[in-house]
Amino acid sequence: MTDQSPDDAAPAVAILPYGIRPTPWLARMPLDRLSWPLGQPDRLKGKTVADLGASDHLLAYLTSRLLYTPRPGIRARVSVMVVEPEAVHGRNMAWLKLLWRRFHRVLSSNAGLLAALPNAALFYYGTTWVANWDNLKIEKTRLASLIASAKNHYPGHRLRHQVVTRVRTNGADVEILGHGYAPFEHKAEGLSPFRYSVVIENVREPGYFTEKLIDAFLCETVPIYWGAHDIAEIFDDRGMILVEDLAGISAAIEKMSEDDYLARLEFVRLNRDKAKRYANQEKAAAHIILRQDAGSRKT
Repeated sequence: MTDQSPDDAAPAVAILPYGIRPTPWLARMPLDRLSWPLGQPDRLKGKTVADLGASDHLLAYLTSRLLYTPRPGIRARVSVMVVEPEAVHGRNMAWLKLLWRRFHRVLSSNAGLLAALPNAALFYYGTTWVANWDNLKIEKTRLASLIASAKNHYPGHRLRHQVVTRVRTNGADVEILGHGYAPFEHKAEGLSPFRYSVVIENVREPGYFTEKLIDAFLCETVPIYWGAHDIAEIFDDRGMILVEDLAGISAAIEKMSEDDYLARLEFVRLNRDKAKRYANQEKAAAHIILRQDAGSRKT
């Protein structure tokens, strides 16, 4: 919930929080349990999902249960957000291509869904795990970090561990942090003091980037980035170092310096400004839904 008080006459946008599973009794759920990225109208306070009107919106994250579960008693326009890559949600994406009519909009960065579904809209997920990023004190006192967990399932997981081994073997000036190595309390601790950070997505898919990249940008840290091949179409690649493999990461680490960081700083800050629009993914999704509907009314 938020403390905003939106126009009661305007369409409302509510989001079923990540991790809450839809059931056939979703209409009975109190609206106070939902997220309201643009604010909860007074007319809907103390009510249930069944009280959402036909012009209101209910957004939910893609799950197999969302695809199939009946929605009796719900009048609102139900849309789905696809935030995981195809490597994770491939099966659900395949079914979504058949069941898309169950949804008002499908928000995704997946090229296959965008091409196949007439109700799909481009949505870069992004998000951030850096608390209070807009008031962050940034002071660069260390050279580089790498944040990694103990996971080893996806290609990016394995590449991170390979980089850790290479860094330790070569004695490179890269601090290894994260739950798999040296835990820290706040995400900014692993980024804001560092000029560079090795940023590796779990998988590489076009248009798919996560808090791993956004957090680096918000902390004005140059990402040595392994991820979406089309990332330079979204962010300025002069403020990042794009790599293809372990050898590329090792070469980038060898070239790190304070002078190189300062030479990139203008573009690092440009990327920080761009990253702000992806920091609050639920608010971004709400705006996309409303813009799409406004555009439809004009045509």
